[in-house]
Amino acid sequence: MSTFKDKTIPVPGNLPNVCADAERVYQVLESGGVVILPTEVGYGLMATSAEAIDRAFAAKRRRPGHAQGIYGTHELHRELHVLDERRFEMTRVLVEDLDMSFMAVAPSRDDHHLLQALSPQTRSKITKNGTIAMFISCSSLLKEICKLNATSGQLMVGSSANVSGGGQKFRVEDIEDELKEAADLIVDYGLQRYHVYGRASLIMDFGEMTVLRMGSCYELFRERLRKFWGVDLPEDPDHKVTLTQGEGKAEGLGVHD
Repeated sequence: MSTFKDKTIPVPGNLPNVCADAERVYQVLESGGVVILPTEVGYGLMATSAEAIDRAFAAKRRRPGHAQGIYGTHELHRELHVLDERRFEMTRVLVEDLDMSFMAVAPSRDDHHLLQALSPQTRSKITKNGTIAMFISCSSLLKEICKLNATSGQLMVGSSANVSGGGQKFRVEDIEDELKEAADLIVDYGLQRYHVYGRASLIMDFGEMTVLRMGSCYELFRERLRKFWGVDLPEDPDHKVTLTQGEGKAEGLGVHD
């Protein structure tokens, strides 16, 4: 880690400062840099400019055609995704009231100015079959960074901070050196909250109401959707939870309503 000290915050002896750290991240992103950030479900490699996104993509050795996600707030999710009000309220409650973080997939508003401002190559990296994936986080740091990004109309594109196939990294020390070399700034907040799962974020297609990846906290996500909205999802074979028959069945809010 010693060779990367000069671009790591907070510096040894200093405490994390969400507002100050977010401002530093924003400045690096705005200047075309690549940043490694904590995301609760592991560290991520983020960028906003087309050149920086390509640089991060290359550092990961990501194969062509693999879509990347956008990182944003619930407000940005409402702006860029096409869903009905019931499903937007579902995601709002999960993120803002129940403190969950997850990747939401839904059809995108292709005519939105933020998407139109992206280069064709960047749009091709974040769209798939008319949908985009957005990591909506309850993390104080990510929410603050996303608010700053919104002031200049830049979208933060990213993926997990690991070489493709290398597995999720929950400490900066575990991230491959080539990823850290590609980054212009590293935010080290230590071991991330959901390391116990050893998984990336869960991915839910809210347009089709289908699970695309059973990631971190999936069993909580599944139980809450069933309890509050009557949505039944497949059980996680690795984290089984016994649910009372008929518990939390919300009338009229099933998957096919």
